[in-house]
Amino acid sequence: MKFLFQRRKKVPESNGSVSHNSLSKIMEKGYYYLQSKWAEWMTTQTAKLSIRNQVAIFGFLIVCANAYSVYLIARSFSDTDFNSTRITVTPIVKPVKTYPTDETKTNKNSAISKKEWNRIIRFRTYIDSLGRSPTGKKVLDSITNKDPGLLERLARIENYYQSNFKK
Repeated sequence: MKFLFQRRKKVPESNGSVSHNSLSKIMEKGYYYLQSKWAEWMTTQTAKLSIRNQVAIFGFLIVCANAYSVYLIARSFSDTDFNSTRITVTPIVKPVKTYPTDETKTNKNSAISKKEWNRIIRFRTYIDSLGRSPTGKKVLDSITNKDPGLLERLARIENYYQSNFKK
C-alpha cells in the first residue's frame, strides 16, 4: 500500500508531443485574461447586492431558463411554420419487384439482349428511387407528363420478359 502514497517523479515530456504556436498561446492568454476580468467585475457587482436581491435575481434567471426550455419543447411539437427547421426523415421503401442484375439468363431467341435488359433494370431502379425524395418526385412527374404511358410499357416489358424467359 505504501506505493500508492509515494510522490511520483515528474517525467519530462517527449519531443513527439503537440506544440502550440505562439498565436494560439497569445489568444489563450487573452481569453483567460478576459475571463478573469469578467469574473472580477461580476464579483464586485454582486457584492453590492443584499442576499435577498441575489436570491431574487437567481430565481428570476431560473424562471427565464425554464420558460425558454418549455417554449422550445412546445415549439418542437407544434406544426406551425417551423417545418423548414425540422429534420425530415424519408422512409426507405422496398421496391415491389426486384430483379437480379448480374446473372440474368436470356434466351438466344429473345427479342431483347442481356445488355438491353440490364439497361431496363437500371432505368426501373432509377425511376423507383426518384419517388423517394421531393425533388425526385418533381423529376418523376415531369417524365410521366412528357410520356404518360412509359411506366405501363416498362411494366409490360418486364412482365413479358419474366414470364417468357425465366430461369
